Amino acid sequence: MNCWHCGGKVIWGGDFDYEDYGIDREGIVSNLSCSKCKAYYECYLDLEENKDEEGRFKVCKESKESKESS
Repeated sequence: MNCWHCGGKVIWGGDFDYEDYGIDREGIVSNLSCSKCKAYYECYLDLEENKDEEGRFKVCKESKESKESS
């Protein structure tokens, strides 16, 4: 992934649960930073909104299926 601001390489810093951010839902917050200009990004993935009819996370299901088809 390239930085929106300068085009430098964006480096993953880690993932945290929504709970770590005081959010009362299931989700993941990923933090990334640019190796060039030091821009900082937080990406929020709300897992509550990404559940299928059976309560499974669609995001995880899609990743698994895409790995199997490779």
